[in-house]
Amino acid sequence: MTQNYYLEYRFIPALLNEVKLGRNPLHSLIDIGWLKENLTNNNVDIDWYTFSIDVYDKMYNKTSLDKGKYIAYTFPPIVSVPEAKYGVIDIEAKKYYTLESDFGDDYWAIGSQDVNGHSLIEIIQGDKSLEEFMKSLNRYKTPSKSRGCLSVIVIILAVISLFIR
Repeated sequence: MTQNYYLEYRFIPALLNEVKLGRNPLHSLIDIGWLKENLTNNNVDIDWYTFSIDVYDKMYNKTSLDKGKYIAYTFPPIVSVPEAKYGVIDIEAKKYYTLESDFGDDYWAIGSQDVNGHSLIEIIQGDKSLEEFMKSLNRYKTPSKSRGCLSVIVIILAVISLFIR
């Protein structure tokens, strides 16, 4: 497990859970100094110069936390699959989504992560900007059970296509 992976898939979901339970304030999700101190004290070394946190409103403009709809993380450059390029918290739903590196050939995964585990939402082809990623999250508010099956089918087809070439 890389240091980036720990931040993206363990630390942020655990911190969001603490916010949901009222043990940490919402502000802790955007406090880079606090994140850096806690991760460094636990021997997690992140490239802090390439990591950023911003808050966006429903029109995808940067704003303050009290007017925000999304907390967006831009993660350090991807070292290995399945690290994430972006992580976004829907503040109202307190749900965390990731745009993850995937199979190669410009395939990406959109997932959701909490303290109980990871959910694959969709495999997409083509990279997304942060704004495109945030806009796409509206499609996943109430995921259908068939979308999960479709995702598995898409993964299987992508793997098969790698072997056919």
